[in-house]
Amino acid sequence: MEETRSVRRTLGIAALASAAVALSRPAAACEPDAMDAYLSAVCDGALAPARAALETALPHATEAERVALERALAAASTAGSTGDPVAGARIAATLARIAGRIEGRAGMPPGDLDALA
Repeated sequence: MEETRSVRRTLGIAALASAAVALSRPAAACEPDAMDAYLSAVCDGALAPARAALETALPHATEAERVALERALAAASTAGSTGDPVAGARIAATLARIAGRIEGRAGMPPGDLDALA
Protein backbone atom coordinates (compact mmCIF):
# COMPACT_ATOMS: atom_id res chain seq x y z
CA MET A 1 0.00 0.00 0.00
CA GLU A 2 2.76 2.41 1.03
CA GLU A 3 4.79 1.47 -2.02
CA THR A 4 1.83 2.26 -4.30
CA ARG A 5 1.47 5.73 -2.75
CA SER A 6 5.17 6.37 -3.22
CA VAL A 7 5.02 5.34 -6.88
CA ARG A 8 1.92 7.50 -7.48
CA ARG A 9 3.55 10.48 -5.79
CA THR A 10 6.71 10.03 -7.87
CA LEU A 11 4.70 9.71 -11.07
CA GLY A 12 2.68 12.79 -10.14
CA ILE A 13 5.82 14.84 -9.57
CA ALA A 14 7.29 13.56 -12.84
CA ALA A 15 4.09 14.49 -14.67
CA LEU A 16 4.12 18.00 -13.20
CA ALA A 17 7.77 18.46 -14.15
CA SER A 18 7.09 17.23 -17.69
CA ALA A 19 4.13 19.59 -18.01
CA ALA A 20 6.20 22.51 -16.78
CA VAL A 21 8.89 21.78 -19.35
CA ALA A 22 6.37 21.29 -22.14
CA LEU A 23 4.46 24.48 -21.33
CA SER A 24 7.47 26.72 -20.82
CA ARG A 25 8.28 29.05 -23.64
CA PRO A 26 11.84 29.30 -24.91
CA ALA A 27 13.56 32.52 -23.86
CA ALA A 28 13.78 35.19 -26.49
CA ALA A 29 17.23 35.75 -27.88
CA CYS A 30 19.04 38.60 -26.16
CA GLU A 31 20.58 41.52 -27.94
CA PRO A 32 24.38 41.10 -27.50
CA ASP A 33 25.04 44.84 -27.27
CA ALA A 34 22.36 45.25 -24.62
CA MET A 35 23.80 42.32 -22.67
CA ASP A 36 27.29 43.83 -22.82
CA ALA A 37 25.98 47.19 -21.65
CA TYR A 38 24.13 45.56 -18.77
CA LEU A 39 27.16 43.52 -17.71
CA SER A 40 29.29 46.67 -17.81
CA ALA A 41 26.71 48.43 -15.61
CA VAL A 42 26.81 45.53 -13.13
CA CYS A 43 30.59 45.75 -12.99
CA ASP A 44 30.49 49.54 -12.61
CA GLY A 45 28.00 49.13 -9.78
CA ALA A 46 30.39 46.79 -7.99
CA LEU A 47 33.31 49.15 -8.55
CA ALA A 48 31.58 52.30 -7.29
CA PRO A 49 31.93 51.51 -3.55
CA ALA A 50 35.50 50.33 -4.08
CA ARG A 51 36.35 53.58 -5.87
CA ALA A 52 34.84 55.58 -3.00
CA ALA A 53 36.83 53.59 -0.43
CA LEU A 54 40.02 54.06 -2.44
CA GLU A 55 39.50 57.82 -2.68
CA THR A 56 39.50 57.92 1.11
CA ALA A 57 42.39 55.48 1.56
CA LEU A 58 44.82 56.59 -1.16
CA PRO A 59 46.08 59.67 0.74
CA HIS A 60 47.25 57.27 3.47
CA ALA A 61 48.77 54.71 1.08
CA THR A 62 52.42 54.35 0.22
CA GLU A 63 53.50 55.09 -3.33
CA ALA A 64 53.83 51.37 -4.12
CA GLU A 65 50.35 50.70 -2.71
CA ARG A 66 48.92 53.60 -4.68
CA VAL A 67 50.37 52.32 -7.96
CA ALA A 68 49.20 48.74 -7.31
CA LEU A 69 45.69 49.84 -6.30
CA GLU A 70 45.27 52.09 -9.33
CA ARG A 71 46.50 49.26 -11.60
CA ALA A 72 44.03 46.83 -10.00
CA LEU A 73 41.19 49.34 -10.35
CA ALA A 74 42.00 49.70 -14.05
CA ALA A 75 42.07 45.90 -14.42
CA ALA A 76 38.66 45.64 -12.72
CA SER A 77 37.22 48.29 -15.05
CA THR A 78 38.64 46.48 -18.07
CA ALA A 79 37.25 43.15 -16.90
CA GLY A 80 33.79 44.67 -16.53
CA SER A 81 33.86 46.32 -19.93
CA THR A 82 35.13 43.20 -21.71
CA GLY A 83 32.35 40.97 -20.42
CA ASP A 84 33.82 39.45 -17.25
CA PRO A 85 31.86 41.15 -14.44
CA VAL A 86 32.69 38.35 -12.02
CA ALA A 87 36.40 39.14 -12.25
CA GLY A 88 35.65 42.86 -11.97
CA ALA A 89 33.47 42.35 -8.89
CA ARG A 90 36.07 40.07 -7.29
CA ILE A 91 38.79 42.69 -7.78
CA ALA A 92 36.43 45.41 -6.49
CA ALA A 93 35.80 43.47 -3.28
CA THR A 94 39.53 42.97 -2.76
CA LEU A 95 40.19 46.66 -3.40
CA ALA A 96 37.56 47.71 -0.86
CA ARG A 97 39.05 45.36 1.72
CA ILE A 98 42.57 46.69 1.13
CA ALA A 99 41.31 50.27 1.30
CA GLY A 100 39.81 49.48 4.70
CA ARG A 101 43.12 48.08 5.89
CA ILE A 102 44.98 51.18 4.73
CA GLU A 103 42.48 53.42 6.49
CA GLY A 104 42.68 51.27 9.61
CA ARG A 105 46.45 51.56 9.60
CA ALA A 106 46.14 55.36 9.33
CA GLY A 107 43.81 55.52 12.33
CA MET A 108 40.42 57.12 12.70
CA PRO A 109 40.15 60.89 13.01
CA PRO A 110 38.21 62.21 16.00
CA GLY A 111 34.56 62.71 15.19
CA ASP A 112 34.22 59.79 12.76
CA LEU A 113 32.50 57.68 15.39
CA ASP A 114 29.97 60.47 15.89
CA ALA A 115 28.64 59.74 12.40
CA LEU A 116 27.59 56.28 13.59
CA ALA A 117 25.34 57.60 16.35
